[in-house]
Amino acid sequence: MHDLIAPSALMTEGQAAPVDGGAAGAPARRTTRSARLTLDIGPLLDNQWTGIPVFTRRLAEALLRDGRIDLSFSFNLTRIRNSTVEAAMKAGTGTFLRQDYEDYAYGDCRPVDPGEPILYPSAKKAYCMGAREASVVHDISTLVMPENHEAANVSHHLDDIVHELGSNETTFCVSEATKFALETYFPSLAGRTTLLYQYADWPPEFRTMDRNLPRLKIGRYAVVVGTIEPRKNLAILLRALSQPALDRSDLKFVIIGKVGWLVESFLNELTPAQKARLIFSGFVSEFMKYRLIAHADFMVFPSFYEGFGIPALEALSLGKPVLASKTSSFPEVIGSAGLYFDPVSAEALADCLARMTHEATLAQLASEAEAQSRQFNWRRMADPVAKWAAQH
Repeated sequence: MHDLIAPSALMTEGQAAPVDGGAAGAPARRTTRSARLTLDIGPLLDNQWTGIPVFTRRLAEALLRDGRIDLSFSFNLTRIRNSTVEAAMKAGTGTFLRQDYEDYAYGDCRPVDPGEPILYPSAKKAYCMGAREASVVHDISTLVMPENHEAANVSHHLDDIVHELGSNETTFCVSEATKFALETYFPSLAGRTTLLYQYADWPPEFRTMDRNLPRLKIGRYAVVVGTIEPRKNLAILLRALSQPALDRSDLKFVIIGKVGWLVESFLNELTPAQKARLIFSGFVSEFMKYRLIAHADFMVFPSFYEGFGIPALEALSLGKPVLASKTSSFPEVIGSAGLYFDPVSAEALADCLARMTHEATLAQLASEAEAQSRQFNWRRMADPVAKWAAQH
């Protein structure tokens, strides 16, 4: 367990501590009728949006839709025009956003006002740069199970975590499970964390686009979403396929995700029979992910640990039940719209997979899926951030 350093102790030599009117030499904080907030949109500069970039996009759209705060965007403490960011969100990619940012940063550059609250949707690039700062912790698996991550990834998340969290006025956590784990490892954060649930959404045109295309010619299948790496625990799926409960099943598994760490040994262990039941799609577009989930019987989420597990919520939003590990955030996200298994027991997974192939079980769970997903919506995501920004 770790104790955190107070924000004032983290100031670097020569760095003035921010006061109510802003840092030394900075413009005074603007007074408006609505609260102001600067959202760092660094994750949106990625070309392909999954995980944190999608979370950032959903948070930005929720706050814009909510309307209680005057929202600005920045990267590296340099403002980015709202119109530029909104155009990128509409396109669903940051392909052109980085170039627009660089043109703006080296041209009509305008730094953020340090007197305004700054929210980082993930790990901070800098800290103690504003009077009020917050960041979002998605999971602490690099701390809980570092053996399931590359050393560089562990270093990226943990090297500065004490300083990052210590400089936060509040730390947003994406689930109760993440909040509990964070406060367990950092007891001094108790009372300084805030729950921030996200939501699932799909472009409204996806349904029509899908309906106008031929059906997928895969047969019956379950879908698995996530980077192929040890933490995702796909090896247990292979072991489950050899269990008697699944011997006669014709169910296939479509695995959506980029190839991650230590995958070669995983793939080399596949037998021809196993390969026939596993389809690796690699990275797919949001629309193709929508199609693959919408036409699946259900989703399988065997991960050892997830901070939230947004693919599970995306499946629920399309009426698909989820078979998940009974660990971390899954029970609070999936609720009664799924089945759970011990993530180290191939027999337990095989038994649950056999149950999920029964039409009556699928129908019962599917009837609860959409109602469960509606508990997570844009209003619920925007509310704690808007309330924090409006404080003081």
